[in-house]
Amino acid sequence: MQFADVANDSTLDHVSTPKSGLVRELLGLWLLARHRFACGARPWLGIATTVTSVLVATFLHFHILRPDLWRSGDVYAALPLASELARLPMSLFLPTAYLPLWAACLQLLVVIGLGELILGRWLTIVVALVGHVGSTLIARFLLESVHGHVLGLVPALAHGIDTGPSAATAAVGACLLVSTRMNRCALLLSVSLIVAALITRGVDGVEHTAAILIGGAAGVVDYLVISRFSAPRAPSSQGLWSAYFSRLLRVTRSLRRAVMGQRVPTDAG
Repeated sequence: MQFADVANDSTLDHVSTPKSGLVRELLGLWLLARHRFACGARPWLGIATTVTSVLVATFLHFHILRPDLWRSGDVYAALPLASELARLPMSLFLPTAYLPLWAACLQLLVVIGLGELILGRWLTIVVALVGHVGSTLIARFLLESVHGHVLGLVPALAHGIDTGPSAATAAVGACLLVSTRMNRCALLLSVSLIVAALITRGVDGVEHTAAILIGGAAGVVDYLVISRFSAPRAPSSQGLWSAYFSRLLRVTRSLRRAVMGQRVPTDAG
């Protein structure tokens, strides 16, 4: 789809809409996702990853999986590089120790689902995998670097578990916000994760920051290259906004006329 500036559409200036630019962007994202859903797109990838995470957690809780299987998702920098790479796919479905299961599943369902609806399934998969693997390897490189202490990466953190699906969702979320030009939301996401990384220094903060950079770069490429030179994925957002708020204006005017029609006889009497 040609990603126009949905949340800042000029048609919003002629109707009663939220004044906050952040709310306008979120409203535009919801309308764009609803339009893509009406065009036949479905968030099957987000649903599948969420269900898989729930099943894995259930199997672990009831000890259905053998210990060597569930340990295959434990990823930390102290492992040999080959072992760490082999464990990365499974770690995508295991939430970090600092995040409850429901929150990990919710972020997969919402972020991956929205990414699949708006960005497309394959772009979402590529950004999620690159963000997940790339952020983990960047954190490992910084841990092994002599300058890692500047970012608060002490050698003991090499035995800490990675962020699980958080890096993948952070990358997809950043790519989605940048692609749709939701600049305020993208800035809010970036600042919040960077501030959290500065306050609680560790592997999580580095991986989240790296994932944001990877996703943001992918979003810029998608907006500047793919969206402009490929066939449109859906009708323009301006037509969507115009049709939506035209119906809203017609309903408002009809109600106003009905109210005025009831008041005239009373005033005349």
